[in-house]
Amino acid sequence: MAGDQTKAETAKRPVVVLREYSGEARRHLLRLLPASMVSVGAHVLLFLLFFLFTAASPSPAVTDAARVNGTIEAELTDEIPKRSFATDDFDPSVLEPGIDINYPVDRIDKISVPGDPDPAAKVGGIGGKDDAPPVSIPAPGGYGKSGLGGSIDTLGKGNSKLDGPAGGYNERGLPLIPGGINSRSGATRDFALRAGGGTDASEAAVGRGLRWLVRQQMPDGRWMLNSPNLPDRDRGAEANDIAATALGLLPFLAAGKTHKPDKDNSFDKTVDKGLKFLLRSQNKDGYFGVSMYAHGLATIAVCEAFGLSQDPLLRRPAQNAVNLLINTQHETGGWRYSPTKQPGDMSISGWQIMAIKSAQMAGLDVPTVTVVRAKSFLNSCANADEGYGYVAGGGSSPRMTAVALLCRQYMDNWGPSHPRMIKAIDRHIKTNSPDRQDVYYYYYATQVMHHFGGEAWRDWNEKMREALIQKQDGNAASANFGSWSPAGDPYGRAGGRLMMTSLNLLTLEVYYRYLPLYYRDAGYKLDDAVKKAL
Repeated sequence: MAGDQTKAETAKRPVVVLREYSGEARRHLLRLLPASMVSVGAHVLLFLLFFLFTAASPSPAVTDAARVNGTIEAELTDEIPKRSFATDDFDPSVLEPGIDINYPVDRIDKISVPGDPDPAAKVGGIGGKDDAPPVSIPAPGGYGKSGLGGSIDTLGKGNSKLDGPAGGYNERGLPLIPGGINSRSGATRDFALRAGGGTDASEAAVGRGLRWLVRQQMPDGRWMLNSPNLPDRDRGAEANDIAATALGLLPFLAAGKTHKPDKDNSFDKTVDKGLKFLLRSQNKDGYFGVSMYAHGLATIAVCEAFGLSQDPLLRRPAQNAVNLLINTQHETGGWRYSPTKQPGDMSISGWQIMAIKSAQMAGLDVPTVTVVRAKSFLNSCANADEGYGYVAGGGSSPRMTAVALLCRQYMDNWGPSHPRMIKAIDRHIKTNSPDRQDVYYYYYATQVMHHFGGEAWRDWNEKMREALIQKQDGNAASANFGSWSPAGDPYGRAGGRLMMTSLNLLTLEVYYRYLPLYYRDAGYKLDDAVKKAL
């Protein structure tokens, strides 16, 4: 019964028979060909019509350009000048998203590099090629390899090889970037000196100070805060040869003098011996020893020496020093005296943050998280009066405010129109004159004002420059000739004559040590004689 049912169901199923009809298939395809051609032609026609319609419509770029020249320009003209960045009740949150409060509307110069426009100038000026096309602005000083010898008082040009092709680039592709170290040699340095407000007298003071440092170096390359070469009254109370050696090296590096031999560099052996002492003092973990204060200073020195010379033998020691710094940062972003991840203070952390920046300038590796934590630490030390304390929650002081503002300029890009920067300078820097006896304070404050620029920098610089020149020992018959006395300075007892001289030299080298972060208005108008020389 079951078999009969299965046979019945099988009989009901449809039977599919496959047969080959080659000839009919070809004839069928031929019948479809005209319709296919018509379809393809129609689609091509529609595509062409769409393309022509799109090309005839005004492009977004043209529309945006028209709006910039019309409506948007009117909006900017009407709205922005009504806002004051300097008033106490100004709230930056009222700004529309996208408006950079660091870029001022009332201080923008017609050009963004120093010097006046010169349509007839060749690229590079002195040292440029005669067949170069005219440009509307002069190239930065130091173009080519025959730029001017830069300094007064027999310093000669620096031996850094960072001057180079047009536009501020050199043979290694390193640009003259804002805040960078590529301004310390040749005509670049001389231009920065004159444009920033340096004088023949200030450079002569630098020359005298560097030669005093040469006389203080020990045979093994170190410098000493408590050197036996100094009388008791001039010796520092601390025995910190790492910090002292870094302080001894930094003024030479600031002048573009490295350990690389050069016919115009009479200080190469001095720098070489100092660097070798630091490298011998560094342990396998990258730590220079003694304290994080000494480590930060030594890291800055080695990073700058590597950045200026590009000596591959310095890369590993410099990176190891930076790695130690990164690995000892506290989770709240600061550093203290010991490399044990303690909650930070502003004084020690300021040196470490500047070491981070020196590493970045030299092309070394610094993780983003280190920078983010450093910014967090700066925030924690900020007070309602826009000043900064020694530690989080501490009262504001001019010294710690100067340290923090320099870090803000480098880490947070706080420019001369940032409302908090303006308030902080008005309340804590301008109210403390640069001719006061406080080397630590005006070392940092002078850098802040140098980057701030404008009339505020001109006023500050002239007082600072003249005060330092007058205070320098000018008695050529004295063993102290070219140095600065520690007497009366809050840090004179701790650092002695060596620290006083080093920080004062670095302050007088501010014009070319770091390129200004903002070239929005020239620091000084160059007279015709300087323009002709450059």
